[in-house]
Amino acid sequence: MEDSTYILKKYWGYDKFRSPQDLIIDSVVKLHDTIALLPTGGGKSVCFQVPAMMFQGKTIVVSPLIALMQDQVDQLRVRNINAKSLHSNLTYQQIDAILDDFVYGDIKLLYISPERIKSEMFSLRIAKAKISLIAVDEAHCISQWGYDFRPSYFNIPLLRDMHPKVPVIALTATATPKVITDIAERLCLKNVVMFKKSFVRDNLSFTVIETENKMNEILQILDKVRGCAIIYVRNRKETIEIAQWLTYSGISCASYHGGMEKSIREKNQQAWMQNKVRLMVSTNAFGMGIDKPDVRLVIHMDIAPSIEEYYQEAGRAGRDGLPAFAVIVADASDAEAARKNYEDQYPSLEIISSVYDRLCRFHKVAYGAGMMETYDFHIVDFAEYLNLPVRKVFHILNMLEKEGWVAFSEAFKEPSRLMILADQEDLDFLHRENNTKTKVIIHLLRKYEGLFIEPVKIDEVKIAQELRMEEPQLTHYLQILRAEGYISYNQRSTEPQITFMQDRPEQNSFSINKRLYQERKKMAGDRLNAMITYAKNEEKCRQKILVEYFGEKVEDCGRCDICVGKSTISLTAEQLEKLYNHLLISASQQTVDIHQYVNLYPFNKRKRVLRAIKDFESEGRIVIDNSGLIFPPA
Repeated sequence: MEDSTYILKKYWGYDKFRSPQDLIIDSVVKLHDTIALLPTGGGKSVCFQVPAMMFQGKTIVVSPLIALMQDQVDQLRVRNINAKSLHSNLTYQQIDAILDDFVYGDIKLLYISPERIKSEMFSLRIAKAKISLIAVDEAHCISQWGYDFRPSYFNIPLLRDMHPKVPVIALTATATPKVITDIAERLCLKNVVMFKKSFVRDNLSFTVIETENKMNEILQILDKVRGCAIIYVRNRKETIEIAQWLTYSGISCASYHGGMEKSIREKNQQAWMQNKVRLMVSTNAFGMGIDKPDVRLVIHMDIAPSIEEYYQEAGRAGRDGLPAFAVIVADASDAEAARKNYEDQYPSLEIISSVYDRLCRFHKVAYGAGMMETYDFHIVDFAEYLNLPVRKVFHILNMLEKEGWVAFSEAFKEPSRLMILADQEDLDFLHRENNTKTKVIIHLLRKYEGLFIEPVKIDEVKIAQELRMEEPQLTHYLQILRAEGYISYNQRSTEPQITFMQDRPEQNSFSINKRLYQERKKMAGDRLNAMITYAKNEEKCRQKILVEYFGEKVEDCGRCDICVGKSTISLTAEQLEKLYNHLLISASQQTVDIHQYVNLYPFNKRKRVLRAIKDFESEGRIVIDNSGLIFPPA
């Protein structure tokens, strides 16, 4: 077996490992089951990729996201390491060929989603393969107490049943002690060796700014903090709109979200990676597996659902060890919006039960029957049948899947998407021509909003029904429109399907484990409350809050907005005089709200300005009424 340092130099070009990568690799090579808890930027992938190249046999990597799998495969192939991934966009013949090459050929690493493990085609082949290592990326997904629980991760122990002597390495960036224990139990790890790197980031400064004008605030921040940046939002449409607004403001930027056509995503990502644009505006789909060390700034424009997710995203700043900043820019409504989203994701048990019953009726599944039966499934049709919004139905179906009642094909999770690339002038032919192609575009424009802004999920079956044509005929015209450059059309690979995992119980006998459901809902609520508490905190060191959440004790960081505010609690006499004079002039000319006035100043000075204004009031030099309005003294 070749030495790990030799492998690192040969394929990655580095002379030495970062701590504790070498110790983790040594544990794996000695065939120990291993858990590696490395914060974002800690170099998790090397911890299984290097052993994969040291072992004679093959490595299976389980990962939850197609984009993450493909990013890692692309990076490995650049290093002349033969790796492939199995995903829903491949044909049956392509999957068959890849599995053959993995079992009998020279593919060293095979990336799969956890859903793939139960496929008969996959399991029959993998049972014959010479497997040396099983790597579980984003391992917190297996824990019901984790922030991103995926029931399909329960399939992973089936791999170990096939290859009981093969070591397993589980990797995650963000997990509490309870989640770590759950990972070990759920993956059936034996005599597990645990590695945990400190969550402290000495070079990263955390700040929260509450404002009524987020965009102006962001311009101020971008002006003060130079270099590469990411802005995270929770809404796909906002990625486009904010990127356009910032471009008009003179800042070079691109946008990214999971619904974009792959070629556009890759083009924007490369422009950002190569510093052709300074800023990426993205949903949380961006950043997984992307190694860009010189990010100086990460801004969040919403309250994240958990500290785990926030810390992982914020941690993409400053991986080179140089000073960097993680900033939340929030307004008064953001906490409430986060709570509403949480409530939407955890509907009542009565609603879940009702939707399951109607789902069975929709597919004519009889009582006492249905187990492992599979049906084509279009969520838009089902939502119309229920007379409920598609988004709400999606959350309920997601909960039914987590509870083990149903399972959805990857095509359900990756529907077709379409965006109009032509501008209004290019579409002038709509007024002149009356043919099928014209009818298709006009129907799309009437049916879907935002087609000019971003790729939108579409349902070809439904559209074909509405246009009174066969689906293949509709697809034919969509492909013509794509070839002519009028649209981008990312067609799903197969029909979306639903599989009933259990027989339909007798009437009024359907049930979900109420205790587990309520516990899971409470855990998600607790995670959100911890995040909101962090965002609203005005007293405790921000890094201390984050790190203690993960079970680690630390001192104040001395760099966050709270620590800096404590260390510089007052302005100089000259600054105080200038502030007071400006305040008096402003209050004599117009009504001045204390919070709006304070927000005129850079965020790192606001606490001192606010304290000074309060001192002016206590000294009788100004008057502040109950609504926060400032007036000159009577």
